[in-house]
Amino acid sequence: MVTDVVLQEPTAADYFALGAPQTWVKAAGGMSLVDNDASIRAYAERLIVEPDPLIAMQHMPVLDAMAVKDAICVFFSEETPTPSP
Repeated sequence: MVTDVVLQEPTAADYFALGAPQTWVKAAGGMSLVDNDASIRAYAERLIVEPDPLIAMQHMPVLDAMAVKDAICVFFSEETPTPSP
C-alpha cells in the first residue's frame, strides 16, 4: 500500500516533451478546462520521486491518484508562485 507520494517540480524539458496537462476549450456559455489524461499520466511517471512511480501508480487508491493529478495540475496554475531566478 502506498502511504506517501513525493512529486518533484516539472522542468522545461518535461513541459516541452509532454505539453500542458489541461487545455481551455470553448464550451456552451464560455470556456471549460479539460484534462489531458495522457499528459497527466506521463507527468506522474516523470514527477513521482517516491515511491517508484510505476509501483505508486499501480498500488495507490483512486482518490490518491486524483490527488496526484490535482497536484500535477497545480504546477501549471497561474496562481502558483514561481521562485525568482
